[in-house]
Amino acid sequence: MEKRRVAPWGTLGIGALLLAGLGAGAAPVMAAPGQVSAASIGFTLPAERVFSPADQARVDRIEQEMAPVHDFTKRLDQISAGFLGTPYQADTLIGSADTPEKLVVRFEGVDCYTFIDQVRALALGHDRRGFLEALVGTRYRGGHVAYLDRRHFLTDWVAYAPNNARDITSDLSSGVRVTHKILNQRKDGGVYIRGLSPHARDIAYLPPEALTPEVAAKIHTGDVIGIYTALDGLDVTHTGLAIWKDHTLYFRNASSLKANRKVVDTELGSYIQGKPGILVLRMIEGE
Repeated sequence: MEKRRVAPWGTLGIGALLLAGLGAGAAPVMAAPGQVSAASIGFTLPAERVFSPADQARVDRIEQEMAPVHDFTKRLDQISAGFLGTPYQADTLIGSADTPEKLVVRFEGVDCYTFIDQVRALALGHDRRGFLEALVGTRYRGGHVAYLDRRHFLTDWVAYAPNNARDITSDLSSGVRVTHKILNQRKDGGVYIRGLSPHARDIAYLPPEALTPEVAAKIHTGDVIGIYTALDGLDVTHTGLAIWKDHTLYFRNASSLKANRKVVDTELGSYIQGKPGILVLRMIEGE
């Protein structure tokens, strides 16, 4: 069972990426000052970002290798497969209520959040610039690189523009349950994200017993799977991607379990036994 966390998955930090054929990246370095206009999606890339030369080269190689692959689902599948075996590493994102946010790109270690947002950005981008634009749009509300605009909760992917996905959970089965939550509001009255106002949201989730073969067939490779939590103030405690292989549905995720500590594929039906349920989001192909 994946270790439960007591902070939103989006606030946790973010081997080698196999598709790129490179070793672990060098320590991140700051990009040169200066603003790069991203007029195509209406925001400006930040002057300060953590993006090592090794990872910049890796993005270039991935995008070159993926150039012949135009199907978005296939791009998600093949790019995410390149992360298998990559070490789990938390707390790589830079930013807090007291620390200015920086755009972090890091491939040599990922958590469950930076795994899926970097995969989506790589699948959307067709060069380094496109990757960075897609990452900003994926990770932040309104494309604004700031700590309080970071998508701290999985359902922020659906709730805020630019939309990363649509929530298809309720379409999967009549067995779906809906609960009302006040996100960011802890049971003790405190908050998880200082400076972020608690906000109400209805969360739909599919309990494990409702994941029948017929329901599983409605889930596509590349769909985002969130592990629902009953904890006050949170929507999920873990996330990853749905992957179909040999007629079996797997959960591709950056696992913090001691036995793994890396990106792995685990059979989804087995993984969710004993857990409250799952959310299923279908990524939108666009920024």
